[in-house]
Amino acid sequence: MKLETGIVREAGEHALPRTMTAPVRRGPGRPKMRYRPVIRSAKDVDRLRRRRIPVFLLTQEWVTRCGYPVRFQPWLAIPETLAGSVDSAFRLLPVRDADALREPGLPELVAFLLRTDPLAARAVATRNRRALDRHELYRRVRNEGLERPATRIRLQQLAPSLPRIGEPLPLEDLQWVDENNPPLSGTS
Repeated sequence: MKLETGIVREAGEHALPRTMTAPVRRGPGRPKMRYRPVIRSAKDVDRLRRRRIPVFLLTQEWVTRCGYPVRFQPWLAIPETLAGSVDSAFRLLPVRDADALREPGLPELVAFLLRTDPLAARAVATRNRRALDRHELYRRVRNEGLERPATRIRLQQLAPSLPRIGEPLPLEDLQWVDENNPPLSGTS
């Protein structure tokens, strides 16, 4: 058996531009044509989001607005079910919970950063602790199976109910990182 995923246009919906879709080979007896999303720019991500396709572009601007100045190439956060069927110029960040991509907030940002840059995740979480919902952070970390990196950066200080898996980094090292990466003004 083979698992296949893709995008199928529902009745009454307008088609995506041809530059954003690539047809998937049509099998015998399938009534609908399947498409593979082609994502080359932030504009393509916006078009897909308007069509209620759960994708999100993680950019350095979003992380910097949350108080941690950093530079990196954008990551395209997509559901794990679409990870193998997307043609993209961006690096892919598969996410288990597609609902996290609908309207991502601070807990989702911390969960995304736990996969790509755990120290940035800690900095964003601690610098925005007043605005961070502990319960939502717990839910996102557990849904994505990120307990080990969360333990590594001692995220239990912000969400005490998170289980501890593995060994945390020494507190002195984490404090050194916090002191040597000053926050931007305007964070909590």
